Amino acid sequence: MKIEIDVDEAYSDTAIVIHTPRLTPDTEKLISLIRMLNMQIAVKRDGETYLLDTEKILYIEAVERSTFVYTEDTTYESDLRLYEMEQKLLEQGFFRASKQSILNLKKVKSLKADINRKIRVTLVNGEQILVSRMYADELRRRLGIQ
Repeated sequence: MKIEIDVDEAYSDTAIVIHTPRLTPDTEKLISLIRMLNMQIAVKRDGETYLLDTEKILYIEAVERSTFVYTEDTTYESDLRLYEMEQKLLEQGFFRASKQSILNLKKVKSLKADINRKIRVTLVNGEQILVSRMYADELRRRLGIQ
């Protein structure tokens, strides 16, 4: 595979072009990864609907019968249930941390062992999420820290 990058201030936008003799599983995976970079989900705040880039999400939490989406500076609400969010975001680097929350593994700053085999995760904004012991081993595996 050959990669060429052409940087020129004359371009008004970024374009990705793939030249291939045939569509292979590797090519399809590459296309899928590129599409995931710009994935968005619909969320609401103050009666308005926004398309939020998934890369901006720190974590998602279910509280009573509502689902809240947290970014570094704003909280949104979603009509989707937590399990629906999990299905949508699984391949985006998100992880089920407990029955009530999903966190973005790309936003993890540090981990600390907590009581009863739980893990205290500190996110890039300093906020902490507790990973239940039911999901702790899977988190270690996903982060490669067995």
